[in-house]
Amino acid sequence: MKHALYSGNAAVYGDMEMAAKSLVANSDVDKIYFLIDDAEFPRKLPDVIECIDVRKQKYFPKGCANIKTKFSYMSLMRAALALMPELKHIDRILSLDCDTVAIKDVSDIWNMPIDGCYFSASSEPPRCHNGLLYCNTGVTLYNLEMLRDGKAEEVVHCLNVQAFHNIEQDVFSYLCQGRIHDMPSEYNATKWTIRCAFPKLVHYAGIKSDVWHTYEEPHMYRNMTWQEAMELHAKHS
Repeated sequence: MKHALYSGNAAVYGDMEMAAKSLVANSDVDKIYFLIDDAEFPRKLPDVIECIDVRKQKYFPKGCANIKTKFSYMSLMRAALALMPELKHIDRILSLDCDTVAIKDVSDIWNMPIDGCYFSASSEPPRCHNGLLYCNTGVTLYNLEMLRDGKAEEVVHCLNVQAFHNIEQDVFSYLCQGRIHDMPSEYNATKWTIRCAFPKLVHYAGIKSDVWHTYEEPHMYRNMTWQEAMELHAKHS
């Protein structure tokens, strides 16, 4: 099965739905998980979505070096995916930021050759120095099976004891060197990754939300109904 995941608090629930609709409409994804900090999502969702309430999570206590806001707390949760009992049956999962929009068929993203790698994500050339492969984890295919070899616990521990600027993105990039697959940037077209002529998935990181919300694709998927998204999804399945 093809699994995907978004995480966020109430402030980005609208963006989360928009991004998930675009993925549903442009792929054959089987199940999408929403990591939320509420007992339930405030709106009705289709069966392809499953919500996981992480308010009682045990991985990042209040003293964690990187918990500054509810937003950073939800970002941290992506570092613990391999340890979460709700996801223990999953070997690989596609994690996406809520400011990503699939604009073409991305069904083949789950076929990235990540055997022997902890994850696949697009590199950020400006930050790749002295042999370091630094990646933008806004779109990441995690090899949860391999991360369970002890690397997930190492990542979580590091995030608890040391503060980082880009939180889990920094730690995964630093601790997983030599075991990272460089995802083609057509699946994460953003200002920091390698420019591509024909992107399949656009990432609006670094652009103010009141600006990118007005762009054609985000506006279209924000206004698309779940029924319409599922009808497009059926064409890929």
